[in-house]
Amino acid sequence: MDVRNPFLSREREEYRLAEKLRAQRGLTQKEVAKIAGIDESTVRNYELARRTPKPEHLRGLATALEVMPEALATFNGLASLNELFLMTVELADAYGFEFGYDEECAYFVPVREFFVEGVRRWAKAYEAMCANENTFRDDYELWKDVFHDHFSKADFPDVYPEYDPMRPDSEQRWVSRRFAEALKEIRLICGLTQEELADRAGIGLFTLRSYEQGKRLPRAKQIESLCGALRITDAALARHYFGSPNQAMHYLFAIAKTASLTPENDVDAGPRLRTQDNMMGRGFVCLADKIDELKADPTAARQEDFSFRIATFDLMGEETDRAFKQSGRRQVNVTAELPPRA
Repeated sequence: MDVRNPFLSREREEYRLAEKLRAQRGLTQKEVAKIAGIDESTVRNYELARRTPKPEHLRGLATALEVMPEALATFNGLASLNELFLMTVELADAYGFEFGYDEECAYFVPVREFFVEGVRRWAKAYEAMCANENTFRDDYELWKDVFHDHFSKADFPDVYPEYDPMRPDSEQRWVSRRFAEALKEIRLICGLTQEELADRAGIGLFTLRSYEQGKRLPRAKQIESLCGALRITDAALARHYFGSPNQAMHYLFAIAKTASLTPENDVDAGPRLRTQDNMMGRGFVCLADKIDELKADPTAARQEDFSFRIATFDLMGEETDRAFKQSGRRQVNVTAELPPRA
């Protein structure tokens, strides 16, 4: 039985990528199915986004389309700005990225060699595409779809040995464990017992306990009830599975395209993803300031305050607006012509 991640929308558009790539290669659905070793009707359902490809089908599809399996990883292209922001925070925590800003922009910087080199190569490919978009746009998209590099498992202790590409339930185990940790942490910060939270959310006590033990994931309706009871944003408890560093890079490609982040090789900061001074940029600025406060005072109380602020963080809220204005960051001319989305 397929297990669906409740934090991803049912209305997925990412597998329309398969249709585009098939058209570029001039293959029919029948030909793709034959190479991938699956039924033609299955390929048709994937292209129409009626179904999400099974993990065991991804490698065959990738072989047929001549891309990396990671390029076909699930991604919620309909995510809200808050969801995208918190997804970026999750990825930064798992794979080692830092947030910062200067007078020109807010940015997202890799600190581990795999991602430093990956973003450096990405920025170079993006720069070439921008120089002649009409000619190189398709080549640029293909470059992202075939991206991969070698990495050391020892460099990613938060991911390995949890990540196992040979196990189809890796995503479920990862998301369940991370969701359980987040739910329990926020409940304790709010000073609630399991009984009190269950009562407020209208959820059975044994059901809540199973969530906190990582035995099961709630459905979207239960997640909404839990967030309302804890008075946190609807996206605060969302947890996503990024897999290997190669798969995480492909998530970054998707996040950047949706959130208008641009890869660049900055002379001083090095490889980084910069915002276009949009709402995501405001989030990066506020988060960078909060992280600096946490570094200056790493007490348990400050950590709890930081965790709760992330859980209640609203990119379009009044508190975010005040924090952004207090940051001292110079306003950038947002009416200037922007480069194409990455």
